[in-house]
Amino acid sequence: MSSENEAVIGKVIAPHGVDGRVKVYPFSDFPERVHYLEDVHLELETERKKYIVEKTSIHGRFWLIKLQGIDTRVQAEKLRESNIVISLQERVSLPEDAYYHDQLVGLEVYSTDGELLGHITDVVSNGGHDQLLLKRTGQEKKESFIPAVKEFVREIDLSAGIMIVNLPEGLLDL
Repeated sequence: MSSENEAVIGKVIAPHGVDGRVKVYPFSDFPERVHYLEDVHLELETERKKYIVEKTSIHGRFWLIKLQGIDTRVQAEKLRESNIVISLQERVSLPEDAYYHDQLVGLEVYSTDGELLGHITDVVSNGGHDQLLLKRTGQEKKESFIPAVKEFVREIDLSAGIMIVNLPEGLLDL
C-alpha cells in the first residue's frame, strides 16, 4: 500500500511494557534515526493511520516507540505486524556513492562496452556485501548476481536510470 515516494523503515513486533510503547524491528542501517521521527504512518494490510511520535529509545537492536493516542498495552498489541512508513524525503542522507536499495532496483545495467545486460530486480544483503540481482535482457528467466563492489560497479547515474559495470569474463554465466 505504501507508494513509491515512501519507505518502510521498520515493523512493529510487539507491545513493550504497559504504557502503549511498541517494540520495532528496524529496517534501517541507522538505528539512531529513530530519535528524529516526528510522525509516522503505520500500515497493516489495507489499513493505514498517521501517528505523532511522542518518545523513542533504542533497546538492544530494537526501537521502542511511544505513539500519541496509544496509551495501553492492549492498544499497542493491535499495532503488531504494522509497517512503519515515512516519506522518502525523511530518510537519512547517505554519503556520496552510497544508495538505498530501492534506488538501485529498476536501473538498466550496461557493460563498459555499452552493451545492455539487463536491469536490477532486487538487492540481496548477505552479510558481506550486497548482491545485485540482474534480470538478463533477451533471456527469459535468466538472472545473475553482481557483487555490489566498486571493482565491478563503475558508475551509477540515478537521474539517467543506468548502472555501468565492468565484470570479469564468465561472471554472468554462473
